[in-house]
Amino acid sequence: ERLQLADDKRTQSFELPREYQSKNVLVEIIGGGKKRSQAVYSNELQTAVSERYGILTVRHAEDGRALPATYVKVYALTGSGAKFYKDGYTDLRGKFDYASVSTSDIADAQKFSVLVMSDDNGAMVLEAPVPQR
Repeated sequence: ERLQLADDKRTQSFELPREYQSKNVLVEIIGGGKKRSQAVYSNELQTAVSERYGILTVRHAEDGRALPATYVKVYALTGSGAKFYKDGYTDLRGKFDYASVSTSDIADAQKFSVLVMSDDNGAMVLEAPVPQR
């Protein structure tokens, strides 16, 4: 679909066609000599990252209830590339400590990429910062 950005605007929102609204899609934007792609995941997840403590909170997007037992997988970007960091499940409050491990691996981490996956509520990928020590 072709959309024209108004001369006086820097952003434009658009709604995905109905047949794609409940599916995972890759949106590609081409303009101004540049090309960008962004994955859009169909989900009912609301996430919040506590940057200071390295805690991820997962809630249902519509009613805000905590989502316990939601799978979380964390990769760390290090000087030598991306590496598996840790995985597990959210607790009864829908919280997951994405930063703490029993080794010194966090010293090499520059940022985290986090996969959040729920059988009933879909999946999403987000980036999270390394908490300051």
